[in-house]
Amino acid sequence: MRSLVAAIIALLIPILVPAQTKPITLDAQVVWAGVDRAGDLFVVVATGEVKKFDKNGKTIGSHRFTSPPTLLDPIDGVRSFYYQRNGNRYGFMSYDFSTVDDKELDPSFAINPWLVCPALHELWILDSADFTIKKTRMNSMAISLESTLKHLPEKKMEDYVALREYQNYLFLLDRSAGVHVFNPLGRYVRTLGEKDMTYFSFLGEELYYIKDKEVVFIDLYTQERRTLAQDQAYQFVLLNDDTRYGVLGKEIHIAPFKP
Repeated sequence: MRSLVAAIIALLIPILVPAQTKPITLDAQVVWAGVDRAGDLFVVVATGEVKKFDKNGKTIGSHRFTSPPTLLDPIDGVRSFYYQRNGNRYGFMSYDFSTVDDKELDPSFAINPWLVCPALHELWILDSADFTIKKTRMNSMAISLESTLKHLPEKKMEDYVALREYQNYLFLLDRSAGVHVFNPLGRYVRTLGEKDMTYFSFLGEELYYIKDKEVVFIDLYTQERRTLAQDQAYQFVLLNDDTRYGVLGKEIHIAPFKP
């Protein structure tokens, strides 16, 4: 009986997860990549185009900006968020990018907004003018929270390249140090990772990023580290419960994955 069950499971596995497929080749270099909660892949290419793919490599949608967004947050996949520092614009894109709204960030929120990311019905803002992080309701004209980043040296703002909320914490990628973690009140908690990180993502309660031919995982609560070897040194590796996306240059490689 057990052998019969094992045989049935073996037959189902190719249906449940995508098999290794021929790489998807894009028209331009990928400059950023991420996944939403459903496991779909988002990529931003150098031309300013944003593309979304499902686990089988099928294109779900695409939208072309005049230049790559400063920040893109896939959120839950039903809608995704973008911020464009040039023009101080932000907005949301629908599931298949068929609808894209666009708003100007209210000047009263920040003197010089550097990075902006979404929270639940709110926005987090990194203001380079006074080196603060601020939180405000999207439909409000007031700041609900403000915290000065006293623990971080005032260095080149170009080092701060990504901002994202996850499990009620705020994560700020600093290329010169790692990922700074802040609690829901905007207070500094710790720094994870290392210098020269170019991106980060999450899988359950772990933050992960790529280093050479390994994916480095760090537990958000215990800081325990583990690594996972890759077949080559990808520019980005994005993971979900059953799929691995490896992005290198203009190519996207999709393969099965087991956490």
